[in-house]
Amino acid sequence: MNGKGKKTKVIIPEEHDRKRFFSPKGLYSSLNIILFSVMAEVAYLAIIFYTDVLKRCDTGNAFSLAIFVACPLVFCLICFILLRLNRTISRKTGPYGNLFRIFFFFVFIGVIFWLFNYLLYVVAVALSGTDGGSPFFPTEPIWPIITVVSFAQLIVVCLIALNQMARFAVRMLRENEASKQEQARAEVRALQTQLNPHFLFNSLNTLVSEIDYDPEEAKEFTIGLADAYRYILQKQDKPLVTVYEELVFLKTYINLNRIRVGDSLSYECVYPDRSNLDFLQYRFLPSLSLQLLAENALKHNVVSAIKPLKITIGFSDDLHYLIVRNNINPKKSVHSLGTGLKNLSERYRLLSGESIVVERSADEFIVKLPMLDGNETR
Repeated sequence: MNGKGKKTKVIIPEEHDRKRFFSPKGLYSSLNIILFSVMAEVAYLAIIFYTDVLKRCDTGNAFSLAIFVACPLVFCLICFILLRLNRTISRKTGPYGNLFRIFFFFVFIGVIFWLFNYLLYVVAVALSGTDGGSPFFPTEPIWPIITVVSFAQLIVVCLIALNQMARFAVRMLRENEASKQEQARAEVRALQTQLNPHFLFNSLNTLVSEIDYDPEEAKEFTIGLADAYRYILQKQDKPLVTVYEELVFLKTYINLNRIRVGDSLSYECVYPDRSNLDFLQYRFLPSLSLQLLAENALKHNVVSAIKPLKITIGFSDDLHYLIVRNNINPKKSVHSLGTGLKNLSERYRLLSGESIVVERSADEFIVKLPMLDGNETR
């Protein structure tokens, strides 16, 4: 246990090495070692049987155990250095970022393999103990077999390198996507913080007016405001809330404002089918979106006994949109901070990529909000 009473897991070195070996990365490296070793041994045997090594010595002396053991070790070392170099270049320039770089890198690998196989032939001849001339200057053409073997090795290693680039590209895409999602969440949180002071500012203005006009109503308004702000504090870290929660809070917000304007403000929610309202619990809206639209309606329209304001909530036939509409009684002059629909539209863009629909006629203002599933959010 540590100082706080929590258990800490200690991994012994043997267990740690065992986990590394059987991890996907460790298994992948082990398979590469086996593949490279087989390629090296095949190259050595091909050089013995398809060049003039057998002709330059007795059959019994053509095979060298030392070369047979050292050859895969050297070839594996060369291949892993090349793959490490490929990984380093990919980090600096990006995978598939430069086709010319990839082409010349593969040519470089081919030259390295050709030199390896040529030196393998030279060492094989030198260790055979024959006096048939210098191994650097063969008596018969060995270049075709060395070229074929080198080309086969090049194809295999290039495929592994391309696979390495592809996995690196996928990892980069995932990291970039995760970074974009985190940035989007940060921007959504920033947009949410714009709403809280906005709501509080307007509510306090209303409270000041009510204190002078009707202290009892001001007391009731203060209690309702406390309940409303409790909801805001609970949801301020949640970019999405259920449609049901938003409708309940909207009703609270409407009741707050009815204390100020009385029956001049009315509210109605028309449900598609009252026998099946489960979707309200499983569809989501950006937090405080309905309150924002109601606040905009109150801000931009005259609300009086002569010109009442009616806010109506409805749903599209396919239950994709929640529709907020209000009649229009425009005020002559309105001082607005411009954080309403623009804020809501930006939050939708960051959360899901969807857009709100705004429609305006001579006597009605309509906003259609997409109701989101949990899987639709970014």
